[in-house]
Amino acid sequence: MSKDAVTLEKAIASITQAADELSSDEFIDYSVILDVHINWSLEELTPEDQYEFLQALEGVLTSHEDLARSIAWDLITVLLPYLDSPLPKTVEIAESLIESAAKNGNPREVYIKVLQGLSSLAWSPNTYSEDEDEYDDEEAEHSGDEDEPTIPSNSEKKDSAEFAKHTLNKFNNLLSALCIVHPRISAKFPSKFLSTELSTLLIAFTKAVETAENGAVTDIVERLLAFLKVVRPQLQQAQRPSSFERPPLPPRVSTGASLTTVGQGPEQDDPEDQLQARLIASFLSHVLSGYLLRTRRPSVSRTEHEDHSHVHLGFGGLEDTDERGLEIGWAGKYDELVLRPEKSKVPGGRTLIDEERVIRAAHKNIKAVVDEVSFICEILGVTTEELLELCQAGVDTHSDDEHDGSDIPAPKAAEEIPLSKHDALFLLTNRLASGISETPIFKIYPEHSAITEAFMIYGSGQSQPAVIDAILFLGMLALHTGGLGDIPESTEGFFIYLQVFSVISTNASSPQCRFLANSHVARCLRAHPYEAVRLAYVRDTLEYCPFESVKAAVVGILKDEIIHATTPVVKEEASAPSTPNSIFGTKLCLTEIFDVLFPDLEKALEGGDDKAWDKFKEIHPRFAATLNLYLLLLLNEDLRLRLGVSEKGFAETVKGRFLDPVRKRMETFKALEKTEGGTINMLVLEMTMERVREVKVSIGDNQ
Repeated sequence: MSKDAVTLEKAIASITQAADELSSDEFIDYSVILDVHINWSLEELTPEDQYEFLQALEGVLTSHEDLARSIAWDLITVLLPYLDSPLPKTVEIAESLIESAAKNGNPREVYIKVLQGLSSLAWSPNTYSEDEDEYDDEEAEHSGDEDEPTIPSNSEKKDSAEFAKHTLNKFNNLLSALCIVHPRISAKFPSKFLSTELSTLLIAFTKAVETAENGAVTDIVERLLAFLKVVRPQLQQAQRPSSFERPPLPPRVSTGASLTTVGQGPEQDDPEDQLQARLIASFLSHVLSGYLLRTRRPSVSRTEHEDHSHVHLGFGGLEDTDERGLEIGWAGKYDELVLRPEKSKVPGGRTLIDEERVIRAAHKNIKAVVDEVSFICEILGVTTEELLELCQAGVDTHSDDEHDGSDIPAPKAAEEIPLSKHDALFLLTNRLASGISETPIFKIYPEHSAITEAFMIYGSGQSQPAVIDAILFLGMLALHTGGLGDIPESTEGFFIYLQVFSVISTNASSPQCRFLANSHVARCLRAHPYEAVRLAYVRDTLEYCPFESVKAAVVGILKDEIIHATTPVVKEEASAPSTPNSIFGTKLCLTEIFDVLFPDLEKALEGGDDKAWDKFKEIHPRFAATLNLYLLLLLNEDLRLRLGVSEKGFAETVKGRFLDPVRKRMETFKALEKTEGGTINMLVLEMTMERVREVKVSIGDNQ
């Protein structure tokens, strides 16, 4: 039968006549006939004619129930292409037929076809098979074009978005079919089926995350959660308590007793039930880590002022960026509710941190999804102790970044299904941040330092926003509730711990995380009982740290230490306030670090004007911070006398090696900045240096 001879009327007559003439035992023959006509309709018919064809098919299946049950397994996948139709009524009738097939067909046969459909989903029009990839690579090897980047046009991006939208609809329909057919399967060991379908779903989810937009990925996770509540009906009965929309509670520390979970957990005397619960928990935890680590990050469109000193936010709409990784805001929320309530926001104006808050507020569904996953894992028996122990363990041999769905095999016991480190980190963080579970005994040493080492030194956490957010929150929680703990005798380990957060304060994509990381360094340093160690860290950072912004931050820490050491405090046994007996309030403080606090800039700025300007742009953050500290010390009579700042030798040396090399190049630097349109603002720097000179004159130093 040639395609030219086929019409819509003939096709309808053919599938109708075949259904009338063939017996129920000949359903395979009918499936072949139907497949041929379905493929023809998809290639040759208009969308309107396709709808009429599906209407006729629906009538045939309704009037031939036995035949419909027998071929239901085949209908699942062959009807999927109709979901791409531009006509909603065509999509609707195709969805109805797929749903009917899942309800009436042989459950095991339908189950297999649903999983095949999920496995075959392509989320991008550029998705090819492995053989095609190999062929393309071979062609590129000989073409000489392999190094030429391909930039998608706007139309290609639109086509990709439309393609992903259709694939999402197919995924949703297949998942709905799985929700229908799963309870219909009777098996002695349901965990075998559960393991297979969860592995298939995890692979499909991993593919979706790579191409789908943020909102679509969140929708997929929500649908997966709904599916799991069908698989395990007990999850529908558990009520998740509210946690974030309430005043913060005082820190609660566990006494060591095992934590009880909320809701109905696995039956302790039923290995099969425990296995199913663990499979679901492992699946959900992998979904959570993939969701937080790989999903495209939402953003708010913005325009920046020329001098970059202000950011003008446009809140007309939210859009996805090409950057990957979500931030829940665990650390920021803890800072706002517990550490600095009522003080975490800058009065007036709008900052970059405020922008982050706006984005998170507009995406509350992300936090809701994470809360739901965390809650379900808790009621399935994942304990806080297990999560904490896993987070502190050594390097994880099963990296989430390389996960392809094979991490959930068909195990025989719940004990055979471990969680990965990233899974454990996110579950632990959200559980403790929500305030539902009690906080275990948790200090900087040894608990948090071990977690930091595992993820930030031996892991890839420095480039993962969710990991940074989690590590920061756990560090803030540990210091606030447990303190530093058993500090190692060697200062090297303590310095390395602080340096991790110093790097975060410079490199993190989140402005709030950068700020909180710097605050964490300052708090940890202040908590150390030995001043000599604190001063040594300041010197070590100024001398060896490669990041000028970190050096600027440590100058700020030094300023805080000096102010704290010279501010009178009231003691119970004293009749009047007195200043602490601290090295930071003496001349020894600046003497110990003078050469690194006020470096020889004449040497640093050697060379031509362009070379000197490039070097100064690099060191500017630290120079400005040190200049402001010097001005503060000069303005305060008590400080300049205590620290010896006004002494002639001190002032002459600072002027000669630190201030004059910049002052004599000021006009050149201002001209170069104007030419480049830089962001340093040399005019403000010049005014500050002039203010330093005026103060020195006013106190009798005319150097």
